[in-house]
Parts: sequence; structure tokens; C-alpha cells
Amino acid sequence: MTQRPADWSPPSPRELPALREHLAEYVTTWPAHLFVAEALRHGRGTLRPMASPAVGAGLLLEDEHRRLSGAQLFYVTADITRLVRQAAPSLRDKWDIQPQDLPAPTGFMLFAEPMAEYVREDGKRIDVVAVSWGGTELVTSETGGLWVTFWTVTDFAAIKRLARAAGASAVEAELAAHQQNAELTWDNELYLPWGSTFVTVAPGEGGRVIDPTSIAAAETTLSWLQTVHAGWIFSNPNNLTETTEEHLPRTQRIRAERAGHRASPVRVVSISRKPSSRSVRQGDPSGRTVSVQFPVAPFFRRQPYGPGSQLRKLIPIAGHWRGPLDAPVRITQKVNVVDTAPTPDSR
Repeated sequence: MTQRPADWSPPSPRELPALREHLAEYVTTWPAHLFVAEALRHGRGTLRPMASPAVGAGLLLEDEHRRLSGAQLFYVTADITRLVRQAAPSLRDKWDIQPQDLPAPTGFMLFAEPMAEYVREDGKRIDVVAVSWGGTELVTSETGGLWVTFWTVTDFAAIKRLARAAGASAVEAELAAHQQNAELTWDNELYLPWGSTFVTVAPGEGGRVIDPTSIAAAETTLSWLQTVHAGWIFSNPNNLTETTEEHLPRTQRIRAERAGHRASPVRVVSISRKPSSRSVRQGDPSGRTVSVQFPVAPFFRRQPYGPGSQLRKLIPIAGHWRGPLDAPVRITQKVNVVDTAPTPDSR
């Protein structure tokens, strides 16, 4: 039986800089080094340096500290998180990601609801609630690429049980759990060369030399990447969402700058307050007339832009009802996906 985790209680957007600051500090500590080295020793993780566990842990943590410190912070509200998860499966070319598709070159994005989950060996459900991304000094590539790290809610209850089993008192276990761990735990990672569509699944024991032309990922992180890609699209300018800025208090901004962290405002991604004038769409994208009403799930459309409308970019389209207002309603298992913009003649 799958054990349900405690409800994810995300920080507010105003509290996100402090969480990032704590994570960036944590990855420089010896408990973090021991945790990552132990994971490498047991063959866990997707990207494992060709070095001893101790050396590899140092390389990974130093690289991640650089990304966390320079990250633009994003906070994705619960309603947008749900839309992201609903729309992500419609990304047919989910691996064709270019630098211009990112809302920031280096970022840390927190979701107010889990963006993914999986079941651990002991039956406990683990929630993925954040992602960081940016360049890496661990992979050499002529074209460049992106390192993506996935963060889960730290299972403090399990950590305290281990401490108690080792002889610690309840008070000692509580103190150790929170002093030696951050609110979030580095769970897994992947490497994404720009524009690559070829995937290499995670290696066996001992690590491997990463092919800089191939996506290096695990089966689980591939589906997570699809959701993250959707989150990036929703975070770029579009008609469905709005992005507001949560400025850091002066004292926190000064502290962040002194610590070498990026201190720009948190970008909060939420539902646009602009009223929609097309809640029900009468026709079909192909130009056909429909005689029933049916729901269309959120999806992404390739929108023409640029000189002569020769370029294409993915934009999110909200879920909506299609068909005449007075027509009967039909609900089916089929997911209706539209991934090309209608031509002027078909509207």
C-alpha cells in the first residue's frame, strides 16, 4: 500500500528567497557531501562523475551551488501547476528545447503543488516540488546544454526514525534532522543538450562518460522534464498567465547579495485576471461545424511569429468548451489536442 506523504505546505513567494538561500548554503555542508557521496556509492543518481564517491560529491555540489546562487526565482501557483500537469502530455516534441524557450538562463522554480511524484522502495510517495536549471562545468560540449536538478520534499519523519534507531533521543533526532538537512532534497538530475532528441537512459554502477550530444536521463526524469518544459512555457509571456514580481525586503536583498546570490524579485506565475472573450468556441480548428459541446483539455499551440510569420513558438491554450452553446454535451475519453495555429481561412 502506498503511504501518502504529508501535504506539501509550500512557502509563500515572499519566503522563496530564504528557501533558496538555505538550499545554497546546505549544498556546501558536510551532511550534504555525505548524503551525495553515499548516493553515488550505491549507484544512485543519473549523472555520476567518473571519480570516487567523495570527489564526485564535491564536484556535483559545487556545480549545483553555482546554479542555485545565480538562479532567477520562479513561484508557480497551485492553479497554474494543475494546468501545467494537464497540458504537459500534449508536448509532442518535448525534447526539442532551445535556450530561447527558457524563462531565464539559470533558474529555480518552486511549484505550490507537486509537479510529479513517485513511490519509493518502502512504499512512501515522494513529491517533486521544485526544479533548478542552468549551465554546468561537468560536461564539455561545443553546442552547450542544460543541467536540470529535481527537488523533493525532505522526509523528516524517516530521517528522525533513523536517528532514533541509532540511539538518539526524540529531542536529539528532531534537532539533527533539521540541522543537517534542508527543506528540499536533491532527488535526481538530467543533462539536456540544446535541440537534442536522442535519449540515453541512466547508466549502471560506476558512472559513465556523458555524451554531450544526447539527453542523459532516467525513465522517470524524462516525464518530469516534459512537465518542466510545460512550466517554462507557462512562465514566458502569454495570454493565459500573468507574471508579477515579489521584491525582496531590503535586509534580505542585502544579505543575498553579500552571500553572492542573485537578488532579483521573485517572478510569481498565476492565472491572468484578464477576462476571456471566448469561453465557448463554436467550430473546430479544421473549419468543420460541430453539433455538440465537448471539453478540450489545456494544450500547447505552435504560434507563428517573427518576420513573415516564419518562426514558431509554443504558447499555452486554456482548457475550454467547444461547440454551440445550445448543443448537447458529449464527454469522451479522447484528449483533444491542437498543436498548430489555425490558418486565416479556417477560422
